[in-house]
Amino acid sequence: MRVSTFQFYQYNTNNILDKQSKVNDTIIHLSEGKRVITASDDSVAANSILNFKQEVRVTEQYQRNIDFAEARLQTEETALTSVEDLMLRIKDLALQGNNGSLGTDAKEAIAQEMENRLDELLSIANTRDESGSYIFSGYQTERQPFTRQPDDTVLYSGDLGVRETTIGSSVSVETNDPGQSVFIDIDNSVGDLRPTYATTNNGTAFVDSANIVDPANYDPSLEVPDGYRIDFVDLDGDEVVEYQLFDGAGNQVVPALPGPPDSNLYEPGSAINYNGIEFVITGDPEAGDSITLNESRTKDIFSTVQDAIDWMRSSFDDDQEKAMRQVEMGHIISDMNQAMLHITSTRSNVGSRLQVIDSQTNINEDYKITVQTAQSNLEDLDMAEASTEYSRQTLALQAAQQAFAQVQNLTLFNFI
Repeated sequence: MRVSTFQFYQYNTNNILDKQSKVNDTIIHLSEGKRVITASDDSVAANSILNFKQEVRVTEQYQRNIDFAEARLQTEETALTSVEDLMLRIKDLALQGNNGSLGTDAKEAIAQEMENRLDELLSIANTRDESGSYIFSGYQTERQPFTRQPDDTVLYSGDLGVRETTIGSSVSVETNDPGQSVFIDIDNSVGDLRPTYATTNNGTAFVDSANIVDPANYDPSLEVPDGYRIDFVDLDGDEVVEYQLFDGAGNQVVPALPGPPDSNLYEPGSAINYNGIEFVITGDPEAGDSITLNESRTKDIFSTVQDAIDWMRSSFDDDQEKAMRQVEMGHIISDMNQAMLHITSTRSNVGSRLQVIDSQTNINEDYKITVQTAQSNLEDLDMAEASTEYSRQTLALQAAQQAFAQVQNLTLFNFI
């Protein structure tokens, strides 16, 4: 069979170009260090590699979310730690000021420091994060959450929003606590109702607790207007104090009427029950004393500190006033203790969330390493094998080139 010169040249050229293409392809894989660069290299592996890369990108996004969440929570934890320190100092000042030997000037100095501490407390409650957002304002991150009013009350302008950040597959963490729940909604140290003592009281009776113990039987409609009043009386003149309970409309409800206008014997620490509510009163009342209780289940931290400031600046002279002042200070200290417990509990909750973040960080890092290892097994090049293949292909190319150079000189004209 005759082979034309054109066919001879075409065949050898194609053979050399094919080998050159394989060498070039191997050089590209060696320079990239990858076995699979395009889908044509290994279509099945290429699809798996794309999935692995997507998993790595998602995990890296989780890690960025973790950095954001951790920064926010650490800022909040630092703020709450400062609040704890401030409240400890304010409590120390209150105990220091509750000293009968102190004069007016000394108590005014204590009140002034308390005011400064209250300003610090308000500043902490308005803490911003590194981006300038208020951390205690819920969703309203651009709005200052707390503002002091002319009457010394503190107004909350944020909302109850709690932001969540996804830090792992099906794992999210709360990155803030709204100021309402941190500084305002603190359980009343007495219970569900708050006492107010008549300024004319001569005894030392105080409310130890006032709680709604039977919600099923509690009917707020029975107190119109709201509130109860406990009067201490001595109807029979035997110098033994009894009590009477009235609702907000002034109706006597304990002992129940109609019936003889008798009253119950007062025993310190004994419970008074009515309408699903239990009152426990201790101390020594005198006939004519009166305590009013209104439903109030929370006591904000700012008003607690303000109560202590007002207490320091109020004057009292006789022993009766001093006794009642001790009752008031007892409630203020209890409110401070309750506020500190609440702040500590919130800080503990923040710490728990930071632990979740630390744990999830390790999980994400381990998962990322696992995915990258699986990706490497499919994608990365065996350098030793590829180098050997490159040498073989280079040798084959050189042989093809030399053979073509020798064969193309085989012509009869060389022998004429």
